[in-house]
Amino acid sequence: MAQPRYIKCKILPGLFKTEFYVSVCGTSVYVDRAAVKVTREPNGDTEGEGQVLAYIIDEGGEKDQALVELAGEPVIGGLRTWVHKALVTA
Repeated sequence: MAQPRYIKCKILPGLFKTEFYVSVCGTSVYVDRAAVKVTREPNGDTEGEGQVLAYIIDEGGEKDQALVELAGEPVIGGLRTWVHKALVTA
């Protein structure tokens, strides 16, 4: 069973008021705002920062990496990406 965790991310406004455009390690997705903990709100074209809900799929790759799946609609890349474990929070 995939473990839910939060991943540090960059955020921009989404197409709709109910979503954010989230970027994590080269993968970008549109995510419901409820799945994002905002640290710094995006302002115009300036990226914000936060943490997005994701699910750990595999930790068997590189020692310091985990494969995560983001909940959303992919824009660049897919829904799964490898991230450094330092970006993963509980």
